[in-house]
Amino acid sequence: MASISRRSTIGSYDSGNVMGERFCECGLRALLQVSNSIANPDRKYYACPIRRCGWFRWTGPSIQHSEVVDDRSCHLNCNLKLIKQFVKLHNEVVFMKLLAFFQLFVSVVCIVLIIVLLFKL
Repeated sequence: MASISRRSTIGSYDSGNVMGERFCECGLRALLQVSNSIANPDRKYYACPIRRCGWFRWTGPSIQHSEVVDDRSCHLNCNLKLIKQFVKLHNEVVFMKLLAFFQLFVSVVCIVLIIVLLFKL
């Protein structure tokens, strides 16, 4: 298993350092992988090791126009995933707040009923 290391936030994550290492937007050392897609069979690329940020770059000395489009679509897909995650988390927070309010309401009702029952005795 490849080791994962953090990189300083100084500089750009998408550029390589002196040793040729690449870092994703999470700050982790990107792993060199080989594509098995139909569009890019056996093409090498670097990608986020835990696939959290969705970052990747094709290997090779030159960047072709199609790669720039792929890079933009990768960032758009990453942004869409982040928006979906944000909406999901927002919905979960709203649900948790409603649940907490319901629990508080039930607790208050129970306390009131106990007090009423104690005064009847």
